[in-house]
Amino acid sequence: MKITLDTLKRAYLFTTVFYYLGFLSFTSRFLQGGRADDLMSANASGNAAKQIIGILLLVTGIYLLLKVDKKLLFNMLIKSLWWWVLIGFFLASMYWSYEPSITLRRSIAFITLVVAAFCIVAHFSAKSLMYFIAKSIFVVALMGLMYLVISPSSALGGHGERANMFVGIMGDKNGGARLYAYGILILVGLGKYRTRNNKIMLSVLGLCLVFANSATAIVMVLAGVGLISLFKVMRTRSPNINLRRVIIITLLLCVAAVVIYFLYAFLLSLLGRDPTLTNRTIIWGLMDKYIEAENTLGYGFGAFWASDAVLGFVERWGYIGNAHSGYYEALLNGGLVGLALVVILSLKIVKDLVQGYIVSENSELLAALLAIILLQCVVNYIGFIIINHNSADMLIYTVISFIGSISLITKTIAK
Repeated sequence: MKITLDTLKRAYLFTTVFYYLGFLSFTSRFLQGGRADDLMSANASGNAAKQIIGILLLVTGIYLLLKVDKKLLFNMLIKSLWWWVLIGFFLASMYWSYEPSITLRRSIAFITLVVAAFCIVAHFSAKSLMYFIAKSIFVVALMGLMYLVISPSSALGGHGERANMFVGIMGDKNGGARLYAYGILILVGLGKYRTRNNKIMLSVLGLCLVFANSATAIVMVLAGVGLISLFKVMRTRSPNINLRRVIIITLLLCVAAVVIYFLYAFLLSLLGRDPTLTNRTIIWGLMDKYIEAENTLGYGFGAFWASDAVLGFVERWGYIGNAHSGYYEALLNGGLVGLALVVILSLKIVKDLVQGYIVSENSELLAALLAIILLQCVVNYIGFIIINHNSADMLIYTVISFIGSISLITKTIAK
């Protein structure tokens, strides 16, 4: 039977979503009967099924990219320069990595994610792609609720005051809650909240968000809806007026940031959280000496939590897998150079989305994506989002990045 290019593209999109949105991880955990006992060894060795499917995604993605219009592909590659610089830096980090083989594997995994996101953005329209992702997130949430009914002990997680929080089919409560928040924001941004089916999706996502009891994800939804509404209200058909209004919005966000900074402790108390951000600040303090030891280039991409360098921490505090901050992880992975590249890449993505918002006819979607990226850049301070090579967060971050690039490219080509 001959497989058409259209069928292959759709299968590739389905596999990408299955891989990164948690379906594959849940299937693996379910078949294996739960988590591994030795998390550090499991983290170092990886998952065979994920590695095999990852290689298939990489090879098929490269093949599908060769089917993209050459002019569009060339322009996308040029506009994505900072992605290739970051990838080159991660590959180069094998030379100073504490665990070169792990750095190589993690770099390939990171490249796979970037290629997969690049490929699906090149082959599908931005609106249809984001709507498909939102519907897939709804399926994740619905399966989680079904799993809660079938096996409550497995669908609930946490300990202490955070015990019995909703995890669903996700491996991490906070990661799952952020995913539900993305689903809500994408649907709202696309204006998909009027029909009965869309209302059902929003209700299920909202219910899972409440069950997860993640203050971060709830704030993401509230702030995200506010930003999306603000962007939509302020948008006009005149690029010059839009530019002035973007400057006004930027000033308003700066004022809001200053207010939040001074009301930090008070706002956390309203959310029922302590000033240590559930011990995150303690973890960061413990990480400082490790960061200082390799402050310029880090320990190599993905190497720190699988290397001997972390043994003292693990023996004293146990294995936690990441520093619960994407910016701390950037320092551990690549030192100050790696952190600088992550910041530059994020600023480049925001710039592309703002520019697209000002001039593009597809401004409604770009407004929603801009709100999500801004929230990811903020939340990355208290969660591992950016450069988390196998996560749903990073897939969404990368997809939005390439949508921002392609919106400018198509506008230029049209002229």
